[in-house]
Amino acid sequence: MGSTALTVSDVAKEAGVSRATVSYVLNGRRDVRVSEPTRQRVMDTARRMGYVGSPAARALRSGRGDVVLLLIPDWEVSGQLELLLEEIGRLVAAYELVCLRYEGEHWQGSLHKLLSRISCACVVTFDPLSPDDAHALESAGVPEVSARLLDHPGIPHNTTIGQDTIVAAQVDHLLEQGYTRLAYLVTEEPRGRAFTTARIRAFHDICTARGVKGAVSTTISSSVDGISKTVQAWFTNSDEPLGIAAWNDLAALGIISAAAALKIAVPQRLGVVGGDNSPVAALARPPISSVKFNLTSEAQQIAARIAGILGHDPGNGTPAHAAVEVIFRLSSAGPA
Repeated sequence: MGSTALTVSDVAKEAGVSRATVSYVLNGRRDVRVSEPTRQRVMDTARRMGYVGSPAARALRSGRGDVVLLLIPDWEVSGQLELLLEEIGRLVAAYELVCLRYEGEHWQGSLHKLLSRISCACVVTFDPLSPDDAHALESAGVPEVSARLLDHPGIPHNTTIGQDTIVAAQVDHLLEQGYTRLAYLVTEEPRGRAFTTARIRAFHDICTARGVKGAVSTTISSSVDGISKTVQAWFTNSDEPLGIAAWNDLAALGIISAAAALKIAVPQRLGVVGGDNSPVAALARPPISSVKFNLTSEAQQIAARIAGILGHDPGNGTPAHAAVEVIFRLSSAGPA
């Protein structure tokens, strides 16, 4: 066929059927009688010829597109968040939908421009939209699936895994292991500030609820020197064993390294629990206890909401396992 784009007519001619039959088959029409051998022949022919239908044309016929637009605010997309987005994409593919991630701050306030270029089946939001963007979504008639990961005044998170859920697992683990003096340490991540701020706030709220006195927290630059000075200061104030909940496993590794330089025994005098159960946690010496996220279950619930709002069978979106769990390792084995 050269460089000319293939058409339905080309596929119909090659398969020896009408254009209408090709259209019915390629658009999944089951309300029109087409024999299975003919249906298979059309599919095989289209695949062999490399025919790709027009998304815009499909959207006009069906009344909606086949793109699930994941709208990501100006967050650092890595670690657990990236894994969650990948799992959502894998699950919605079962409904013959395509996930498109749109990241950063440039779309905020200009969602109408984005919607004018993409034929969306629905939009998944991870943070509340501005009034202008909410109006653009409503005007376009595109349904919204909310998967809020953070709490906002009057608008709590609606995912199973919340920032308070993660911190509560860390605090309860350290208390169960016998650490009664607690701290929370965050290494600076400008594009992760919304999450680190939420974790620190949750830490103090949870410590107050658990009756923990004198809980402290800090946000510092990501350097072993800065972490060492902080840990040293915490031990200058008291020689009582200290349990530190770290923002993530890299911060926990920094704490372990600082403790070694300061000759502070882990876990006898210092207990550490990380925040995302990354491979580094198991490779550290001593190995670092950390919080494992049940991302599969979280993604299943979000995918079920997408399926439900688009008229598909959502299946069972009920979580079968705990949202988070602490993977116990030597770093938090308890004071001597």
